[in-house]
This record gives sequence, structure tokens and C-alpha cells, in this order.
Amino acid sequence: MSITQARPSAQRSSRPIPSIFQFNRTALQLRRLTRQTSLRTVPPHVEHQPAGLDSKIYEGVKTTLRRIVDVSDVFPPLKSTAAGLLAICNTIDAYGENHEEFNALLTRVEVLSRIIDKSPLNVQPGVQDRFSGLSRTLEEKKKILQDKVNLNRSNIDRAFLTDQDKQAVLKLTQEIRFAIEIAMFDVTVENMTQTLQIVSGVGWLKERIEIIEDNTGAMRNIEEAVRSLKRSNTFEKLGGVKGAEFSNARRGSGCTPGSRISLLAMLLVWAKDPRSPHLFWLSGLAGTGKTAVSKTFCSQLNNRGLLGASFFCTLSELDKKDVYLIIPTLARILAEERPKFGDALGKILESDKACRNPTEMDLNDQYAKLILQPAQRTFGADELLVLGVDALDECENKDAVRLFIVAILSQKPTIPLKFFLTSRPEISLRESFGMSTHHGWLRLHDIEASIVKADILLYLNHQFKYISRVYDHYQAKSNWPPPEIQTIADVSGALFIIAATMVGYIATYSGNSLKRFQELGQPSGNVQLSGIESLYSTVLAEAFKDLNKEEADMIHCCLSLLVTAQRPVSMKAVMMLLS
Repeated sequence: MSITQARPSAQRSSRPIPSIFQFNRTALQLRRLTRQTSLRTVPPHVEHQPAGLDSKIYEGVKTTLRRIVDVSDVFPPLKSTAAGLLAICNTIDAYGENHEEFNALLTRVEVLSRIIDKSPLNVQPGVQDRFSGLSRTLEEKKKILQDKVNLNRSNIDRAFLTDQDKQAVLKLTQEIRFAIEIAMFDVTVENMTQTLQIVSGVGWLKERIEIIEDNTGAMRNIEEAVRSLKRSNTFEKLGGVKGAEFSNARRGSGCTPGSRISLLAMLLVWAKDPRSPHLFWLSGLAGTGKTAVSKTFCSQLNNRGLLGASFFCTLSELDKKDVYLIIPTLARILAEERPKFGDALGKILESDKACRNPTEMDLNDQYAKLILQPAQRTFGADELLVLGVDALDECENKDAVRLFIVAILSQKPTIPLKFFLTSRPEISLRESFGMSTHHGWLRLHDIEASIVKADILLYLNHQFKYISRVYDHYQAKSNWPPPEIQTIADVSGALFIIAATMVGYIATYSGNSLKRFQELGQPSGNVQLSGIESLYSTVLAEAFKDLNKEEADMIHCCLSLLVTAQRPVSMKAVMMLLS
């Protein structure tokens, strides 16, 4: 799986880079606190460690990983995670042209190796899921990394990697680092300091370990002057949309811990790379899980202090399907969270006559005056922010959606301000992006089926544990996970919406959840997929909208052919049969 960029990224100049153990730019500490204390202060016995692991610690990490790989009774995902980490470390060693990014990765590997080394035989199910997802991701990244850095080549040959290949190796390193963080750490940013804490559930360590990194120059200490901005009459003109943010629980849940790790890691690399395109479009067919990915990605950005604002569109609420309310709402949230941005925006709203009615402005002017101008007056070159808009296709005015995309694509910020958009791949959106060479994109439904199915299986396993009648029945027989979960996963294919609908049908309070689970767990099981019917009714209504009779008949013939075909039909075959 890879993220496609519409144009090649700028090449980095080739220059010698110090070895892994020579970097001191990141002030990093490992804090070990005894379990008995709940204090946040650092006790006197805490060890302080520089950013780069010294060679003794690093070799000790690799020795630990080798021992875990050689032990036969280790929980399989732990073993495969250790094997993946060891192979990645060896590949980085062979590369020979190390970067400080490798230090950040190896610090996380060192902590992760302790977790694996001390893990009990019976790991909690939630932590098992995290390790399963991480091991799959590491295996995927290991293969790509080893392909880029062929260990059979001589050191001289590897020294002549193209700048593009060197950049790809660096990005892979970042993706692996973020994958470990997403799977096994909770990340917080406060006062320009990023802290990584091991997720709850890893209770077998005798000490609690935190990774603390000083991000001075990359993060801003947000001031406590937002109350007056929220009360200001000036910002009332930006509209009163409430609950559009990613944190609104009504938008559904995010990704199951342990799933979508590879995808989320790649998106974080895009977000943090100042050279990457300023707009990224994640498209996917209905039911492929775009909103769950978007919520989790926004959460990851927010935890790292990188999320500017978010807007989740939905057909079910009038003010959240109006394109003309998206940019004003994003601007208002930014103003509330970033007081200096609010000051700059306030001056523009008060002095520019064109901004008297921001929600009725031309979309190009909205973006320029409400976002770009105050941002460029406020934020520095090292203050990276991402604005997220989910389900853009659910906005009713398709012409306005097209103009929204054109406005963002045509006005590249002079500061590292980025947009993350998700939608179904509707024709109007594809045409808007088709004219651009300045954006990144990924089609969610093109991710390898095996990766998606593994994530759906993990999701189902996680969800059914919360249906007590189902979980208690099989857990009492020491038969978890039962084979019915695999059958339901097979029926779901690559669509999370089918899996979620089945979970909802089984979990309903008005029915016998255990009986429903067992019936659906049979290959011939049948389910009332009312949620899917509603979803695809909307999709079909959109497909037939504004068509004349001849065009509607043609689409009807295409759908009839696809539904009745006994096996998948290629586009060329469809054209021949309908001609």
C-alpha cells in the first residue's frame, strides 16, 4: 500500500549524515517511575538518556529481540513483531547513511523490546489486537524497506542510492516509528514537549516508561487568552455550526486499536513532511470506513498538537451539508484555539468590507481571507497545522463542492498549512482533482484485500467481546475467538459497513444476541442489512439524479448486468455486452 502524490516531491541534497549514535538535537529522557507512586515529578533515581541510543544499549536491544524470536512458546504476534523489528534494525544498519529520524525510531524500539521481553504468556485481548496489527504493519514495511536497501548489494552500491530512494527510506523509517506509536503509546503534547506513555493494558512492567521529547521550535505554547474570542460578536458572523468536530461522538467511533496502523502511519508522515503536497484526498467506496479513519487520524493529529480544526459533513444535519459553512467554521475553531490567529482574523473581518457576510462569500475568497491571510500573518515556517474535512460528498451543492476543491488546490499556502479531505469517488470530485498535479491521494478500496480483511477480523473480535451474552458463552468454553467470527468477516469482504451492520443486528436489545450470532456465523446465514440498504439507496439516488430517460436506462442496464453476472465482469466486457 502506498500513498500517491500527484507530483514528485522535492529532492533533498545529498550530504553526509552522522551515524545513529551521534545525534543530540532531541532532548530525550526515559523516566522510570515505580508503580506505587502516582506523582508526576521525576524521582532522584531517574536515568537521563540522550537522543541517540549508545551502542551497548542498541546491541542489547537486538540481542533481546533475537532471543524472543528464538523462543518457541512466545505469543505469535509478539514473536513476529520482534522478528520484524530485528529485520528493520539490521536493514537500517546496512544502509549506512543514518539520519536523526532513525534515533527516534530506535528509542521506541528499545522501549518496545522491553515490553515484549517481559510479556506474560496470557496477554490481554486488547493488547493482543495491538500487537497483531503492529506485526502485520512491520512485515509490510520490512519488505518495502529491504527492497529499497538491498542487503545483497555492496556498501559502495548502496551509497549510490538516488535522492528519491534515500527520501523513500527516510519516509519508511518515519512510517515505522508512527506505527509503533499508534499501536503501543498514548501521545500528548504540552508546552512544546511531546510525551509518549505506554498504553493501558501493558501492566506487566515493574516500571512505567515515558519518552519525553523537547519540540522547541516545532510546537507553540498556546496562550490562555481564548475566552474573550469565544464571546466576541465579531466571530458570530462565521456561523453557529456546533458539533462538526471529529470529537463529536455522534459521528461514530474511530478505528479499533491495532487496525489501520499502516495507513495512519503513512498519513502522519504526509502531515509532518513540509515538502509534501498541501492537500491530501482519501477517497473510498461507501462503507469502506473513511470516517473511522478520518476520526482516528484527526485524533492522532490533535494529540500531537498538529490539528488546526476539523469539519465532519453529514446528510442528516442541515448545517453540516452546506459547503459554504465549512471554511467559516474551521476559521472560528482556529480562532478559538489559536488566539493570535483570532486577532488577525478579527482585524480582517472588521476592516474588509467583502467579509461582512462570511458564510455567503465566494469560496475562493472565503479560503483566502478567512484562512490563508490570517494564518500567514500568524504562523511561522515551523508551525505545521492540518485542517480536516470528512465526507465532503455528503454536501448537497455539487457545484459548490467543486469550487471548494478548486479554491484549496489553486491557492498554495506559503506556510505549512495542509488540508485533509475524505469523500466517495464521485464524478464531480474526481473531475476536480483530475485537473490538479498538486495533491496527494489514496483510494481506500485499493488497499490490499488481505490487509483490510485482517482489520475487519480484528474489529469484529473487539466488538463481540462487548456483547456479554456472546462473549461469556464462548469464553466459558475457552473457545474464543469462535469460528463464527471468521465466517462473518468473510461475508463482510472489504466493507466495514457490513461488519458494523452485523454487529448492530446481533447486539440489539430486543433480540436473542447469542442465537443471532450463531445463525449469522453459519455460511448460509442471513441478516437484515437495513443500514446498508439505506446507505446504498442514497448512493443509487445520487447516481440517477438529473438523468434523462435514456441515460437512466443505460445505468439500469449496467447495474442489472453486474448484479446478475455469476462472476466479476471487466469494464471492457461490460461495454461489449451493452453495445
